[in-house]
Amino acid sequence: MLEFYYKYHRNKFKHKATKLAEEIEKILQIESIVIQNAKKNEISEVYKAGLSDSLFQRLNHIYFTLRKNKAKNHPVLWKYLPELKKEPDGELLFADFFSGAGGLSQGLINAGFKPAFVNDNYLDALETYYFNHNLSLDRFFHGDIAEIVTNIDLFYPLLEKIKLIAGGPPCQGFSTANRQNFKIDQASQEKRFIDDERNVLYKHFVQILGIVKPEFFIMENVRGMRKVENQVEEDIRLETNQEYFFTPLILDAKNFGVPQSRIRYILIGGKDVFSIEQIKTRLLTGNYNGQGYKLGDALFGLPEIGTNPNKLNIDYESDDNGYTVNGITVEQNYFLKDINKGKSSKYLWNHKSRYNNDNDLEIFRRLPEGANSLHECIQDILVYKNREHIFKDKYYKLKRDEVSKTITSHMKFDCHMYIHPEQPRGLSPREAARIQTFPDDYVFRGNLNSWYKQIGNAVPVKLAETIALEIKDFIE
Repeated sequence: MLEFYYKYHRNKFKHKATKLAEEIEKILQIESIVIQNAKKNEISEVYKAGLSDSLFQRLNHIYFTLRKNKAKNHPVLWKYLPELKKEPDGELLFADFFSGAGGLSQGLINAGFKPAFVNDNYLDALETYYFNHNLSLDRFFHGDIAEIVTNIDLFYPLLEKIKLIAGGPPCQGFSTANRQNFKIDQASQEKRFIDDERNVLYKHFVQILGIVKPEFFIMENVRGMRKVENQVEEDIRLETNQEYFFTPLILDAKNFGVPQSRIRYILIGGKDVFSIEQIKTRLLTGNYNGQGYKLGDALFGLPEIGTNPNKLNIDYESDDNGYTVNGITVEQNYFLKDINKGKSSKYLWNHKSRYNNDNDLEIFRRLPEGANSLHECIQDILVYKNREHIFKDKYYKLKRDEVSKTITSHMKFDCHMYIHPEQPRGLSPREAARIQTFPDDYVFRGNLNSWYKQIGNAVPVKLAETIALEIKDFIE
């Protein structure tokens, strides 16, 4: 991870390196591994300029200890070793644009694909992706997709062998709430985009499709994109010289083994009309929900925690409000064995809670499962009572025996709409990640609010995996 911080956090390199040292030392302590002194440099000399002598030596000793204790075979410690980040190989390579933390990618990987290029403009999310996978650093690009299009000659060697392009262009411009963003074409009477900065990113994604022309692509977005899908397909045909056939789908994640109702627009494109029609038929008629997982399945086994008592210290963690990483083994049910692919771990990541004031906590305690701000039991303490028509969903307590409501990035502000059904607090990031069907060993980087944002913006892993498996059948 030092190499990632040196490349992307040069002005905060010392701070990031210090936090990294503390993180690895905690894991080594859990493993009862004593840090040993290195006799030669185990980390790059170039880091010296950005670190104090003592911090450089501290990290040097840590990395010597990691390698001496065969960290490459450890389920967590391998993630810190730069030598295990590799160039992609194999036939089923893909590129992920607007990758976020990697939900769509993880589904593809579970299905047998391998990432070859990753792009996002949100650095915490890119760090999360890098940490959790073994792809080499030069295969990541932090920045605007427009830079890739403008400098495509530099990037094309990283893209030329891929079989699939995936991505979810930012959706503000396609949201049904943004009615001012559409106009009616007088000739066809169809809705069309009004070009603005929110839709330019989509245009660049289409341009890359036209340049690379993979066998398949997956575009994920809000269902509002369905209103302009004719223009989307027209733009793709224009950029790719009519090479693709399409299957536009509105899919609800709860029908694909995800304990959450999350309705999304999925556009799948391919060069063979037969395969596209078969993929469409399978996804619309297949029975993918299996056990019919509910929220309670996702919450199973996690230790009870309270809320952060320190309003101004988001990084505070303790036995009471949870930890970034904790050395405990969590019991698994059928759902967890499913999303964890049978793996177990003695580490629990990202299970901690934020601060809430006393009024919020009392509301959390009083509300029964399935109740919102209109429930009579909280009217005497409800701050927003005079505006209940606006704030009826200000608070909502989730129900264990139903699928969760849609996990969104609003959780970075508060979790009032995601109150735990049994404990007086909002969902923890790990609980939200489970609802999004990320495996328990998928570690989210950055601070707590950033974890929520990354998780809320992600594609549910099991939904992505199902789509990827259907596409894979026709590539092989």
